[in-house]
Amino acid sequence: MRRVRISAEPPERLILYFAYGANLHHDGMRLRCPRSRPLRLARLMGHALRIALPQKISSAHGWATVVPEAGAQVPGVLYLLIERDIDTLDSYEDYPDIYGREKISVESDIGNEEALIYMMVGPIQEARPSPEYAATLRHGYRENGLPMEVLEAALGQKD
Repeated sequence: MRRVRISAEPPERLILYFAYGANLHHDGMRLRCPRSRPLRLARLMGHALRIALPQKISSAHGWATVVPEAGAQVPGVLYLLIERDIDTLDSYEDYPDIYGREKISVESDIGNEEALIYMMVGPIQEARPSPEYAATLRHGYRENGLPMEVLEAALGQKD
């Protein structure tokens, strides 16, 4: 008879996460969350990509966020995470000071899906990204075959 080892630990909960900024860069995500897996492309409808900062922060480079905008959409990638990855992402996203997190509905090729997203806490102000951050965003867009015009529009926004 074959013995089966049973763990006393319950299995970790799996979470869908929608990445639209620096976390589109797969190598960066693997460093932060080694067991994460990119699943498929998705779109956040009714939102636009912006580079911004919370108004409480002055004279710093901005980061990607999404803001409500009728008719707009933000492309991104759905990742499969394990629950403990959320602590890592919370730290990376400076949650809850810079980014908040919530569940949102995104569209993918298999339909509407609920996913975790990080969005900058408001009120926010437009800002310029650092050259290194802009390069990371461009790499992530190219790596995933996302429409560069969405990113370039956000990078070229006026302060």
